[in-house]
Order: sequence, then structure tokens, then C-alpha cells
Amino acid sequence: MVELATRQCWTYRAPQGFENSRLIIGALVTFDGWERVVCCSAIDAPRRLASGETDRVVIPFLPMSENAFLQSAAALEGTADLPEGFSRGLDDWQADARGLTVFTVPFEGYLDRMIARQMAAIVGESAA
Repeated sequence: MVELATRQCWTYRAPQGFENSRLIIGALVTFDGWERVVCCSAIDAPRRLASGETDRVVIPFLPMSENAFLQSAAALEGTADLPEGFSRGLDDWQADARGLTVFTVPFEGYLDRMIARQMAAIVGESAA
């Protein structure tokens, strides 16, 4: 197993047509009694438009439990620079009065699907 580190660039189980999308680790955060959090960015991720078409988007800040990240990541590709917006996302996340929320489900390209899967996991159901 590769030790996770900042600036690592990972392939993941991206949808067909988005195989060049990558996850880049920006920060590894540890809290007493909690699983480590991998704060990353997704580049060239798919986004479904209202028209039904898809385009490519940068998700500058995406916090996941280490387990969720490991379920998402496929292969270490090297290192990369973080996109603009990561630092602000990290700062906003750390200052959020509601608490440091993280995804505990894997990322497979679509942020909307990840949110739906997380909500289903919270209520104990499976999302399609």
C-alpha cells in the first residue's frame, strides 16, 4: 500500500469518457478518535447539465474519509499542483460552524451522485 501524501495525483474509477479525470490530495487531516480525512481536488470531473449533456469541471475541494478515498483511488500517477480554490475550500471547511463534514462514500466522478449516496448512507439505504 502506498502511503498517502499531499500533491499525489491519483486515477480513480471515473465514468467512461472521463478517464483523464484525477484526484489530487491537498491535505491529510487527523482528529483524535476519528478516521483520517483526505482533502482533495477532482480535475476534469464530469458534470451533468440541465440539458442532459455533460461537461468537465474542477471540484476544488472534496473532503473524504481515508477509507472513502481508498475506495475511490485506483492508481498513483505521480504528483500535481492543486487547482485554484483548494486553499479557500480548506479554510472555509475548517471554519464551518456546523462542523467538519466529510464524505464516507467513494467518489466515482459525479458529485451529485456522491451526495445522493452519502445521504442514502446516512439514512441507511442504498442509492441507485
